[in-house]
Amino acid sequence: MEEIERWLMFSYWGSYLKEDYMQVGLDVTEILMKHWGQVEWLRGALFSYDEGLKDVGSFDKIRDEVLSNQKRYRLYDVTFFNPTVTEEIYVNRLDIFDAMLTIQEYDDLKYFQTEDPALNERRTQELLDVFTDVAGLPAIEELWMPDRNLTAFMGHPAYLYRPRPLYERVEDSLYTLKTKDEVARLVQEFETHVPTEWVIDYLQHRLGADAVQEMADGKVRVRFYDRELTRSKVNTREFLCTFEKDVDQFCREKGVTLYKG
Repeated sequence: MEEIERWLMFSYWGSYLKEDYMQVGLDVTEILMKHWGQVEWLRGALFSYDEGLKDVGSFDKIRDEVLSNQKRYRLYDVTFFNPTVTEEIYVNRLDIFDAMLTIQEYDDLKYFQTEDPALNERRTQELLDVFTDVAGLPAIEELWMPDRNLTAFMGHPAYLYRPRPLYERVEDSLYTLKTKDEVARLVQEFETHVPTEWVIDYLQHRLGADAVQEMADGKVRVRFYDRELTRSKVNTREFLCTFEKDVDQFCREKGVTLYKG
């Protein structure tokens, strides 16, 4: 059967990350090991997929391997067998490089679409718990899951404001790193002129109070799905376009233009 790669979680962190991406990737690895257990394979993916370590249960060993050979691990991936699925081996892979972070799976989300709604909800919640822990890292300012439908977000509210001309470049790894100054300016402008309370009220009014939570460090968690990961409440991309227009209108009434691109 053909493998269909999906991103369970992702962040275009090259457009904002202020810390060393390799170290932040290790922080993410440590969180994933707490949830999913040992690393089945650590590989430096820049030169050869045959290098690295297999069957490692010690995070310290992973960290020491990456930091002792940073040339090899400038781009690296970390493979897990996710233990929350017991029917067969379920592979998740963390990919780290300077432009983005992804956590992938290869079965087109079939393990979230069983015939048992209660099982689907439980697996969705388990993924949300991992997602929340990863997105809670101070260095990570925005994180999404999964990639096609954008069914959940956690980060600073400014990253929900996504003008297409800018984000078409943010989402192209050739240009992601070149957008950092523009993204930083836009985030600062948003946080100056759009109160978090206004954003939360807006989201709760349209998605339901239970879909939006304030988290630590000024972040919010937004669920665009209804109990199960693949049951969307809204078309998220259309929702974000409407949000952008409504933010622009809110700011115009204050005599402010956020994005002048």
